[in-house]
Amino acid sequence: MEVQIDNARPLLDGFEAGRLDAAIIRSDDDRRPGEILGPELFGWFAAAGFTHRAGEPLQLAASLPCCAVRDVAARLLDRAGIAWTEVFSGGTAAIAAALSAGLAVAAFPRRLAPADVVDVGPALGLPALPALAIVLHAAPSDPKTRATLRAIAAAFRGASPRIPKG
Repeated sequence: MEVQIDNARPLLDGFEAGRLDAAIIRSDDDRRPGEILGPELFGWFAAAGFTHRAGEPLQLAASLPCCAVRDVAARLLDRAGIAWTEVFSGGTAAIAAALSAGLAVAAFPRRLAPADVVDVGPALGLPALPALAIVLHAAPSDPKTRATLRAIAAAFRGASPRIPKG
């Protein structure tokens, strides 16, 4: 089995073109049928010692521009009238490192949040983030692939999201 990590669009394109037997994505508005593996829950995470100075824009770490989570977070902050500035952008691992280093706040998946960060959303009066579905799109071609996908789906369903205290 080959595993490829990418944004949802390239994974779905590869799946639809037959280059991938399966794609697991976070789905915000995708209408394609797929097997829902569970919810992706989010929080506004930052290092425990992160401080936001009143009257200054919220320092935000965000995913790359093609990420739906980034767009949702920006829209929610704008609607709430919360000034923000993007001070860091990158992939999941880079954002986790930026959070741990105390550089910014990020809308980030609870299950991926580093152990040394906390959900600062309530303390900073940030808007609630919606959950997204984790969806498996699959067209397995052989019994071994089907069995592997069943095991992956079971792992997703059995995983409890870590919810840092804040």
